[in-house]
Amino acid sequence: MHRAWIHVGLIIVVCELLAALVFYLLARWNAKPPEVRRSSRLTWRGLFKGWVERAFLVYALISGYPQALTFFAALKIATRIKDDDRITNDFYLIGNILSVCLAILYSQVLSKYLV
Repeated sequence: MHRAWIHVGLIIVVCELLAALVFYLLARWNAKPPEVRRSSRLTWRGLFKGWVERAFLVYALISGYPQALTFFAALKIATRIKDDDRITNDFYLIGNILSVCLAILYSQVLSKYLV
């Protein structure tokens, strides 16, 4: 059982590092003129918010509440309605899809090895 925790931890750490790299590359690809770039760059606050979101989704999925994905999507849409910038919205959509996919992967790994 102890080894399972190590393996799961390594899987999550590696995936989070790869996700941070992907988010960084997406932020650079989505770069705007300097006067508006500040609001769309990758920050520790954004990374932490993503970790909390994924933790919520993983907990909900492991607990048997897949409807949390719908709740999560509704919250994300409701907080994003005001932005009409297509590039930012594309970046936002890709980031959320990656985040949800990671949460599903983590819940599957945790279910297989630990639950």
